[in-house]
Amino acid sequence: MTMPNVRKLRCAVYTRKSTEEGLEQEFNSLHAQREACEAYIASQRSEG
Repeated sequence: MTMPNVRKLRCAVYTRKSTEEGLEQEFNSLHAQREACEAYIASQRSEG
């Protein structure tokens, strides 16, 4: 039995904060953006 041809994709996560306000917090909007992106990527894993 042959394995199906699986196309691997790479992606990058880009987060941005327009001001420095709140960056000193242990959890800030940059962390939240990254977590949201990682969750979306994980949810698409079955798509390849």
